[in-house]
Amino acid sequence: MQAPQPVTTTTDIRLMNATASLLFGLVLLGALISAAWWFTRLPQFSLKGIQVMGHTTHTTPYALRSQVLPRLTGNFFSIRLEEARDVFEQQPWVRQAVVSRVFPNQLAVRLEEHEEVAYWGNDEEGMRLLNRQGEVFEGNPEEVANIELPRLSGPDEQSAAVLLMYRRLGPLFNPLEARITALELDPRGYWSLTLNNDTVLNLGSGNEQELAARIRQFVQTIGAVTARYGRSFADLQYADLRYKTGYALRLKGVGTLESPDGNAGKRQPTKPKTQ
Repeated sequence: MQAPQPVTTTTDIRLMNATASLLFGLVLLGALISAAWWFTRLPQFSLKGIQVMGHTTHTTPYALRSQVLPRLTGNFFSIRLEEARDVFEQQPWVRQAVVSRVFPNQLAVRLEEHEEVAYWGNDEEGMRLLNRQGEVFEGNPEEVANIELPRLSGPDEQSAAVLLMYRRLGPLFNPLEARITALELDPRGYWSLTLNNDTVLNLGSGNEQELAARIRQFVQTIGAVTARYGRSFADLQYADLRYKTGYALRLKGVGTLESPDGNAGKRQPTKPKTQ
């Protein structure tokens, strides 16, 4: 007796065709992926150059090429632009960078440099720089174009506040034709400054309004006060403005201070007389 023959249904044929198509598609996809992998790793796509845009003073394409390119990983297709941006922004004078690809093997970077407005710190701890936004950065002080920048110092987290205080207090000395060359905020919150004639002013603690009031009183009366001792503002070495009703002075050639009642040698404030 002859055994029955298996019956091939239409459903089985469709399933076989679908499976064959799927396998063919997977093979084709794998081939395409392999071709793409091979193509994107051709030597022609290795990064070879950087186009620099934006106004730059301290950064050059040559410096970026020599300092940044060796630190970048990947080629035109595989490089991560966020990581490239971080590498650019780690350069001393670069504040912000926007990076894009330029086919087939370059990067374009639009830079914003730090604009230095002050030295920050002191010689003992190492001098750094402050930009116009009040941010401390590690630029080389020897590359500063304006050597007459003021010297500001204080806790790093207070750098913006120190810069703002400098900008607010500076114009108050215009009547004396003097300018601030140094301003310091110590960790206790006490302020002191130095003028361009090397006069040191101890301002004490307080907010902007309180410090400004002490300075205005000083500016309005210092001419008359120094005249009592036969001196001028140019002879002033030190003034302590922390007193409520006056200030203490140290003048060139005057070794003692006088109190308002005329007693010499006592470190009491000289009470100014407003003209």
